[in-house]
Amino acid sequence: MDGIGEIIRDIGIRMDRLESERESVIALSRAVIRGTKRAIHSIHAGEQHDLSELRKTLNELLAMVADKPELIVSGNVQDAAAEFAEVCILSSVISGETIPSFKDLGITPQAWVLGLADSVGEMRRAILDSLLCDNVKNAERIFSCMGEIYEEMMMLDVPDAILPIRRKQDIARGVMEKTRTDLAAAVTRR
Repeated sequence: MDGIGEIIRDIGIRMDRLESERESVIALSRAVIRGTKRAIHSIHAGEQHDLSELRKTLNELLAMVADKPELIVSGNVQDAAAEFAEVCILSSVISGETIPSFKDLGITPQAWVLGLADSVGEMRRAILDSLLCDNVKNAERIFSCMGEIYEEMMMLDVPDAILPIRRKQDIARGVMEKTRTDLAAAVTRR
């Protein structure tokens, strides 16, 4: 039993280091999420938005946890990556560019799909903004992308333990129907 104390002290040192690393992961995750909120705001405001700093912060976060799955705490890393995917997808749709894949973004497929699902709500906001500016053509273009995303996303049928998408699919269904109604009303008023 002489070695138990030494083993416990070693574990204590390791746990202290893990706690410090965990705090860093949480801080970087929050920084990414705050950055995505600012980027989404600037997209809707029609302002220039540079995602390179956000990508750099996300890459730093992903590198920090690359060999340490024990640091992916409470989904913080996945949440940050999903938010990053959402802003990149939204930016691509608004600017008429090709939507980047999860490989392009360097994130997990799960984070990408969750970001894709959340982008549907932001596209609705962009459509409503276009309608308020009487730009029905742009609203229709965004709605077309939104519809394609929705249709493809609804084909995913996986257990929530693998990808918690069912709730987001239900939300997207409601968002699509409301947006379709708003767009149809705007087109009829023309």
